[in-house]
This record gives sequence, C-alpha cells and structure tokens, in this order.
Amino acid sequence: MKTPQQSNCPVQLSKTLLDKQRAGAELRFIGRSAFTLVELLIVTGIMAILFGLLAAGLSRAKMAAQRIACLNNLKQWGCATHLYAHENDDELPREAAFDGINPWEATGSPTNCDVWYNALAVTAGVSGMTQYSQTPSSQQDFYSTKTVFHCPSAKFSAVSATYPNFSLAMNSKLMRDFESGPPVPGSTPSANECKLSDIKAPDRTALFLDNGVPGEERLCSFQPAYTGQPKAYASQFPGRHNRAGNILFADGHALTIPGIKVVEMSPTSPFRGRAIYPPVEVVWRHDPALVP
Repeated sequence: MKTPQQSNCPVQLSKTLLDKQRAGAELRFIGRSAFTLVELLIVTGIMAILFGLLAAGLSRAKMAAQRIACLNNLKQWGCATHLYAHENDDELPREAAFDGINPWEATGSPTNCDVWYNALAVTAGVSGMTQYSQTPSSQQDFYSTKTVFHCPSAKFSAVSATYPNFSLAMNSKLMRDFESGPPVPGSTPSANECKLSDIKAPDRTALFLDNGVPGEERLCSFQPAYTGQPKAYASQFPGRHNRAGNILFADGHALTIPGIKVVEMSPTSPFRGRAIYPPVEVVWRHDPALVP
C-alpha cells in the first residue's frame, strides 16, 4: 500500500516541470518582443519623416488660411468702396492725406475724414484712423490681426510704431490725387478725381491690393524699398503669399496673382520694378491705354 507522500510525488514533479515551461515561455516572449538598436533607429526615422510631413502640411494650411483672410479683408474694402460711391455721386475717396508717409497725426485729423482709411471705415462700420491714431495703445491696436486694415501674413518692423504701416492699400494710380493739400470745400472737381463709372475695365483694374511694409523682402530687386503708405502700385506689390499677392478689382472680385504677372521683372524693360505695360492681367489707370 502506497503512502500519501509517495502518491503526491508525481503530481509535484509535474507541477514543477509546468512552472519551468511557463517561465521559459515567458522569457522567450520577452526576448521576442524587445527591439534591437537598428529597429529603434528605423522607427525613430519614420516618426521624424511623418512629423516633418505633418509640420509642412500645417504650415501650408496656415498660409492658405492667411491668404483667404487677406482676400476677405480686401473684399470688405471693396464693398465699402461701392457703398461710398453710391452715396457720393459715384466718386471715390481720396487715396491719402498727402503724398508720402501719412503720420499718425495726419491720419486722425478731421480734415482727412474723406481719405479712404476714414471714409470707408465709417461706411463699413469699423474703426478708422481717427480712432486708431489717438494714443499709443490704440496705435498698437491698429496692428491687431482682428482689423480689416491688414493682411494676416504681413510682418511689421519696429518702424511701424513711428507711423501707420498699411499692409493693404488703395491703387495710387486710379484714385483722385490731392498731394498738394486737401480739397477746397465747394470747389469744382479736378481732372484728377475719378468716379467708379469712369473705369473702363473694372474686371481688370486694381482697386485695393497687398502693400509692402518696411522690412519686408521685396518681390523684385528693381522695386524700391517698401514704405507702407496708404496708397500703392506695382512698385510696392509684395510676394508675401508664396511670391504672389492679393488684388481687389473694381468690379468687386479679388484674386491671388503671381508677382511675375503684376510687376515687370525684366532687367531690359524700361518699366522694370513697376507695372507691366501694356497691361494684361492688371490695369492701374481708369483707362487701360494710359501709361501708369
């Protein structure tokens, strides 16, 4: 007759063997699941490539969003211009207080309430330069991304604190011109004044456009340094949207146009750094036959 101790020996032995087999299996599993140095390097490289692609995609999406926001701002100025013309015998507002840089004091002066940055702002129901020019704090608000005065892609230098830099501006070759001083009340309109109905090719004639600001890289080496004046022309047209810029046309539509179709870049052309003439994509004067 077998004793209890003798009868349990085979069971204990089998349990011991089973535990060893499980332990070995676990060790083999752990060995198989570990990465080698080469595998880790490959995975790291793949992750870096994916991250680079994602970052590039996000950057392109941001640039596209800024370009569209800029187009929307231009369209708002276009709508305001048409409303203003409708209420003012089809006339367009002045392009600037005077020729050259318009300082904060001039932009906020009551004598310049008929300049576009005040007149159209009132028509559009937004703050104009009479509000932004008052204090250093309001001057800083002028450069907020929430205003319709600017292209979101524009980058401003320290110079922007000394006078208002306009990253969007009116066509300086189309609007009436009072560089010698403000118009005399009740005077007869001069030949330089322009009515919206005078524009012969509204679908190709620039009304508002992207405007280069100080410190911004020039689209063409033949262009002069950008100044950020409230009026602009091909010579101040930047390429901040991937070497292209936005233009609002007199009929109300806005487009992103490559700089090479706006600015004459041929070194042999007498118009280099200025508008392409004869005009093809963009017209600057009310009559396409006139030299801008």
